[in-house]
Amino acid sequence: MIIDWSIRMQGIVKSLCLLIDSALSRIIMTQGPQGCDGLTKHEIISKLKMSVADKAPLIGVAIGNGRSAYQAAQGGADMIACLNAGRFRMSGITSMASLLPFQNSNQAVYDFSVKEVLPRVKDIPVLFGVCAQDPTIDMDQFLDRLIDAGFKGVNNFPTVSLIDGSYRLSLEMNGEGFDHEVQLMRKAIAKGLFTVAFAVTLDESVQMAKAGVDVLCLHFGWTYQKTPPGEELDVYVDQLVHKANTVFREVRKINPEVILMIYGGAFVTNQDVLKRFYEETETAGYFGGSVFDTMPVEGNMQSATELFKNMNKVSLLEVENDHLRSLLKTREGIKTVLGNSPEMTSLISWIEKVSNHDANILIEGESGTGKDLVVKAIHYNSNRATGPFKKVNCASIPRAMIESELFGHEKNAFPGAASRHIGRIESANHGTLFLDNVSELDLDIQAKLLQVIQDGEFERVGGSETITLDVRVVSTSNGNLMEAMLSGRFREDLYYLLTVLNRGLPPLRNHKEDIPIYVKEFLEQINERHHTQTVLSGTVMGAFMAYDWPGNVRELKNVLERGVILCEDDTIDLSCLPGVFSQHAVIDTSVNYIKNSSMVIEKELIISELAKHHWNRTKVAEKLGITRRTLYNKMQKYKIPSNKAK
Repeated sequence: MIIDWSIRMQGIVKSLCLLIDSALSRIIMTQGPQGCDGLTKHEIISKLKMSVADKAPLIGVAIGNGRSAYQAAQGGADMIACLNAGRFRMSGITSMASLLPFQNSNQAVYDFSVKEVLPRVKDIPVLFGVCAQDPTIDMDQFLDRLIDAGFKGVNNFPTVSLIDGSYRLSLEMNGEGFDHEVQLMRKAIAKGLFTVAFAVTLDESVQMAKAGVDVLCLHFGWTYQKTPPGEELDVYVDQLVHKANTVFREVRKINPEVILMIYGGAFVTNQDVLKRFYEETETAGYFGGSVFDTMPVEGNMQSATELFKNMNKVSLLEVENDHLRSLLKTREGIKTVLGNSPEMTSLISWIEKVSNHDANILIEGESGTGKDLVVKAIHYNSNRATGPFKKVNCASIPRAMIESELFGHEKNAFPGAASRHIGRIESANHGTLFLDNVSELDLDIQAKLLQVIQDGEFERVGGSETITLDVRVVSTSNGNLMEAMLSGRFREDLYYLLTVLNRGLPPLRNHKEDIPIYVKEFLEQINERHHTQTVLSGTVMGAFMAYDWPGNVRELKNVLERGVILCEDDTIDLSCLPGVFSQHAVIDTSVNYIKNSSMVIEKELIISELAKHHWNRTKVAEKLGITRRTLYNKMQKYKIPSNKAK
């Protein structure tokens, strides 16, 4: 009797949820455009790859109603797939019908997705689970219909991959097999849709890779296979890890850019199991359905999604940490700070000395002197190198947002705060917080920052939970922070807290002997990026050494990049540089350079003299000891303009 009552109550709850869901859908349908309008395929892929680079697991959630979609989005899902499997799951049990195109799958999924899901999910891509074998539709027209409705991508579900035996053989023989799903993906790609392909076997995975899908999701059949008990689980997971590595290796050979994910059921809630896939394979994330949506209770989907989203890739971080530990031993981090001058060798020695002393540091210097590189060298040469490195540009974040960006906020802390946001300070915990242009902080933010650094704890905006903090702060300033403090623009107590160690960086004009080293290093980087083999002429190097570089090292790098782009014959000469450098070219007036120089030098000298004499060809010809016609012919030969306006 108790069991019957429980089942009946579950049915009543589900019915109420569906009624509420339907009512909300009618309301939301009147509230403007649907879906994540404006989000392009390129933006979707870039966002996913940024998450992968940040070691944040990608989470895809398969849903069957608008409530679940909203909760998954609130929980931090990276993508949502509307599947008929999710619709059948609303009955509360796993059903074989969820794997098959019952009730005209495509129309059923379209109906609930457009009415319930697209109106509620605005900022993440919504995918449509297409039954590719549907004989009632023209696939090209159907894909156009999905695009018009606001879907950003598709995936192949229901998939015949999950069907085995004589039924699968019959489908393949009747031309209703997996090749239809491959063709679906090809058509979707041609129309600019984002594509997530489910595959079970190596052969299916290879076919999808050749089609060019954006995400390959390896499906192990966890949804319907029983989890082995006890010690058998380790052996089972060993087999799956081996399969994943085999499949991913072959897929990478075909498409190195494809994003790799896995699909599974409830037993991956065991974090040790999921950790193994993050640790031992190239898995970038997890796609699931029933594991997120097992009960129709408000908030359950959100909590489940947050749980999976927060399962960090411990093993990948360990791989990175191994590299960083070796970095500590070889001091490679300091190699980003270049120079043999006394100023730079002293700076490098200072970095080596202070990096492992866990004190806050202020780096001051003119714009372009390389403060960012010094801060990174300190972090990666310290014992915190295995922790996060988070930069905050205090001058670029709008004043209204700086508190939230630094300290984070709770959901509904202020209008527009739709979900919890982790601030830069919290995300830098156990690592280094880099406050760039720290002098730009408002006094009220300075007061709160002082309290956080001093006490080692804080609360998010709108929150009451006290968060403990262990972070080293390295700050930079273009101006003199002490002057800002003395004038009242910067708190005195915060100044002394941030400047336990302090170092000023020399402007480039004070260590010009390092310019040849910078030129060599930058040219190598620029040539590699532009696939060139450009060199610098001696005359230009002389001009570089004579120039005072108000923009410092950054200006030097930008000038070299301009030269590589504009130069001819793979040699940077004065003609492809700003006119200011012609004024710094050194010429011995006692020598007839035209009769004693190479063609490259000849061109540079002509340009230099033209600049000095304001493009007066008569005076330049006299200076060079040649006729005006000869000068004109040489200008034509070297494609030198007849006046300074190019």
